[in-house]
This record gives sequence, structure tokens and C-alpha cells, in this order.
Amino acid sequence: MDVEGYRTKYQKDLEGRNAWVDHLFHRIWPPSRVSYRFWPKLPMDYREVNEDYAKHLKKLSEKIMEWLSEGLGLRREALIEGLGGETVEYLMKINYYPPCHDQDLVIGAPDHTDVNGITFLVANEALGLQAFKDNHWIDIKYTTSGIIVIVGDQFHRISNGKYMSAKHRATMDKEKTRISWPIFVESSLDHEFAPLRELITGEDNAPKFKPYVYKDFKFRKLKKLPLD
Repeated sequence: MDVEGYRTKYQKDLEGRNAWVDHLFHRIWPPSRVSYRFWPKLPMDYREVNEDYAKHLKKLSEKIMEWLSEGLGLRREALIEGLGGETVEYLMKINYYPPCHDQDLVIGAPDHTDVNGITFLVANEALGLQAFKDNHWIDIKYTTSGIIVIVGDQFHRISNGKYMSAKHRATMDKEKTRISWPIFVESSLDHEFAPLRELITGEDNAPKFKPYVYKDFKFRKLKKLPLD
């Protein structure tokens, strides 16, 4: 199930509000999976800047995944290997949320968890990202010099439930256009992932999730079909 290219998305959230966002998907890593026909031709330095950004983000993501592996008491490479090792892909999504004065009618993106392993997000100065914590929606404060890290469904399952998928949503600003650039770190479509073997020890640590080939998991999640 591939998603590269331009799209406009309309759907209703649980409160009956219309979700409205224009977005562009394209891969930035690995080079063998990059298709430049989906990359904008302007600005002229778009390709150069994004190729450089991909190299830096890959280093950052691998360091954070190593720390998360250590947090589980595992080898530093464990989560990266569970996601696919050298075949892991980096998918960029550019979101464009226009200003909207009536917050009761329109929302940027309904509440959801990310289907992939881990997400790295930067945005412009218009706030709008919210996280669900303790039964409340909390505004996420950030600056243009910071980066937000979001744990997704793949890491929830690979960690056998020890890391939770972060539920979040995007709201619209009343006056400002909001733009965000999440990078989804995910398995290749043909990679099979499952709870790490190192975490499946003893009766108290039985696997909580069945194995999935990522393209099947992604299809079922995005189509809201049962997973377990």
C-alpha cells in the first residue's frame, strides 16, 4: 500500500467536525527507494536541502531508537533490527492546514496513532498539535528549532506493549496557516515485524501481538479493519 504523491483529505472526526488537510508524501531514505518524480521542482534547492536533512535525521533517529532499545533492557540495535535494519524507510509528509475561524466545524487531522515505528515532526510557528494524556487533549508547545518524537503502532507491537502508541490530533489555527513536516520511520512494505524475541521470556511475557507483514498491517490499520 503506497501513498506517495499529492492528496487532499476530507473526513469527519468523532465529534462530527470535518478534517481538512492538503498533503504531499514522498520518501527521503533509502536512496534506492526515493522517487524524485514526487518531489517538488521548486524551490530550486528543495532536493539538495531534503537530501541533506535525510542524512541528519537518519543519524538522529537511529540514536533515539538505540536509547529506546536500552530503555527495554535490550541491545542498542534491537528496535532498529525489529523494524527492518538496513531496509527501514523514511517517508516525509508535508501537511498544509489553512486558517479556519470556526474551530467547531473543522479540524486538521482527527485523533489517531501513527501506523509506523516512530515519527519525527517539525512545524512552523502556528500551533495545532495536541496529544491525548490522562483523558485530556494537551497542546504541544514547540519551537521551529525543536523536533517532536512520536511513538507509533509498530514500536508498540515490537516492544510487546511496553511502549505505547501516542494518540494525537491536529487542530486549525484561526488566523495562521499551519505547515508541518513529519517523517515516518517505518518498515519496508514486505518486512514482517512482531514482538522482539528478547522480550518473550517466561509465562508473564507471552507475545501480545501476532506477526504482520507491514503492507498488510498498514492496509488494515488505514482501512480500520480488525488487527488482532
